[in-house]
Amino acid sequence: MVETELEKAFQTLNAALNDTEAESTEEIKVIEEQINELKERIVELSGKRQTLAHDRQAISDMVERYLDENGHNK
Repeated sequence: MVETELEKAFQTLNAALNDTEAESTEEIKVIEEQINELKERIVELSGKRQTLAHDRQAISDMVERYLDENGHNK
């Protein structure tokens, strides 16, 4: 009888540990997916930032040329 109670307690504890492990594994999976999404977003935004920097430089160059051509930059 003692063994049976011990076995039941062990089975209950083991089931609880398995549930906790499964929950942790699922949460890790969700977090890893979020990390991958964020990495993709970082790459996308870095590209946009480079485009903006290029556009800003192009506008600055155009303003500089305009000022030079019109004698405002002497």
